[in-house]
Amino acid sequence: MKREMNTLSADKLNGRVYTPEFIVSNILDLSGYYGQTILRKHVIDNSCGDGAFLVAIVERYCKEFLRNSVPDIQVLSDELSNYIHGIDIDEVECCKCIENLNKTVSKYGISNVNWDILCADTLVVDKYNGKMDFVLGNPPYVRIHNLGNSIDNVKKFLFAKNGMSDLYIVFYEIGLRMLKNNGVLGYITPSSFFNSLAGKYMRAYLVDNNLIDKIVDLKHYQAFTATTYTTIVILKNDRQQTTTDYYRFEEKNNFPYYVDTLNAGDFFIDSCFYFAEKSELYELKKILMFHTTEEHFSVKNGFATLADSFFIGDFDFDEFTIPVIKASTGKRYKCIFPYCNGKLVSYSALTSLSAIKHHFETHKELLLKRSLEKSSAWYGFGRSQGINDVYKCKYSINALIKSIIDLKLIKCDKGVGVYSGLYIITDISENELREMLCNEGFISYISLLGKYKSGGYYTFSSKDLKQYLEYKYSQKNEIKGVHNEQFSIFNRP
Repeated sequence: MKREMNTLSADKLNGRVYTPEFIVSNILDLSGYYGQTILRKHVIDNSCGDGAFLVAIVERYCKEFLRNSVPDIQVLSDELSNYIHGIDIDEVECCKCIENLNKTVSKYGISNVNWDILCADTLVVDKYNGKMDFVLGNPPYVRIHNLGNSIDNVKKFLFAKNGMSDLYIVFYEIGLRMLKNNGVLGYITPSSFFNSLAGKYMRAYLVDNNLIDKIVDLKHYQAFTATTYTTIVILKNDRQQTTTDYYRFEEKNNFPYYVDTLNAGDFFIDSCFYFAEKSELYELKKILMFHTTEEHFSVKNGFATLADSFFIGDFDFDEFTIPVIKASTGKRYKCIFPYCNGKLVSYSALTSLSAIKHHFETHKELLLKRSLEKSSAWYGFGRSQGINDVYKCKYSINALIKSIIDLKLIKCDKGVGVYSGLYIITDISENELREMLCNEGFISYISLLGKYKSGGYYTFSSKDLKQYLEYKYSQKNEIKGVHNEQFSIFNRP
């Protein structure tokens, strides 16, 4: 896979993130790669790197062979050559992998394994399709805009048909193609496919074909040095059961523990995946599938000046300024507001005061560097959001929370702007709004959405907040809504 090595590191371009041993062990256990049944079964890591998975696989194979067979070392060597497979695009990594595998088998007196470690682009390899009993590993995590000349190969896959796909999503399709009819796939990947546009087709495919055997959501725990939120996914062909076992990861013990057994209709909600206890998902589904024509809330994003350090601060002039609240902190500042009735004023009118003109002229280069929407000018905000609602009563709210004490809901009178967060426009009273939001039910809802941020925090969008408010208001006031039913295949018993 030819990549543009002069602009990005090889590790980033190849999506190379080394997997901790305890994660490897957990995936092998969850996939059923243990015991006598692994003997003479084909297993592949299709992005093997230096062999973290294959070393553990070979270790298990050797121990099981010697425990259950007549200890013929030559037979063991032949079986390792025939049943253990790996692919990596990087020749150096392939050499490291073989070196590490040789070190592993040397403990058992083996020195002549003809390892099947293929140095190639997995995107174009099809020799293993339909032949693997197990596909196990940690696929590369590369955004499509970093793929260089490989983009055309990626776009050939069905799982890449929606939006800006990540390479790891395509590796799910590659792994499934490699499996035999009763094969098992075990990966650790980002959990972003649970709700991303890029993962939409993949989610539907996995559910339609009854492939999801186990899910381990690592939630805020980060198994890798990169800031990536991950999940362990076990897929299985020709499953007899139609349920999925859901696990959470115990950070203290580095071990997944069983939580609940879910039907597809429990976790596949409004075309996205959500994982929790069945009772929690039942409540979440009621909220997410609720629709009403009687809307009582408008939730929007605050100002996007794209130059907060210029527009917001402590100025020695008051003309063309308004008070503004930073929703993320609840703090008040002064904001240059070059608008009248929602429209940008002329530059000459704005800068009639020498202090304002000096401020703009000395920072003009900074303002010109922004990527502005078409309706704006170099001296206006980068985006128009929030501008028309300045002279309406509203409530600012931060969109990054961990618990109730983090919630900052502030009433903003007419003429006050909001930035760095969301705001709510509604006719209900402040007390009613606080009652709806300042409780554990709202925190539970936000956590179930699974939009993780560092430090144990969660984020949410204006759409997420509006959906919750409309549902809770309807409950309180007994307003009838419409709950969309999903396709019958998603409501299996």
